[in-house]
Amino acid sequence: MPPGIATVDDLRGEIDGYLEVLLGRVDPPISNGPLTLMEYANAVYSRGVEITMLIQRGEANGHVAKHSEHYKFRTGELRNFVELARAAIDLGSRRLTAAKMSHDLQYG
Repeated sequence: MPPGIATVDDLRGEIDGYLEVLLGRVDPPISNGPLTLMEYANAVYSRGVEITMLIQRGEANGHVAKHSEHYKFRTGELRNFVELARAAIDLGSRRLTAAKMSHDLQYG
């Protein structure tokens, strides 16, 4: 295992927990009205990018070999998770815009 990087099983468990929230199976740990989805998705997206960077650092330093478990995780599941989180940020932004439009129509 590369220094400073959790095992793939631990990383997989971490992103699985985030997915439960992003897919609406579990309530988010924060509540900020129409901003909730966008803020949560941004936080977990950022974590996904951080994990990607840590694995890439391990690759650059020779601690993560091409076709290793960490490499396959980064180029597969983690990449898909980051894409899903980015789409959730966009959805949260659209929900915020819709809420603002509704408020403006109702209150001028």
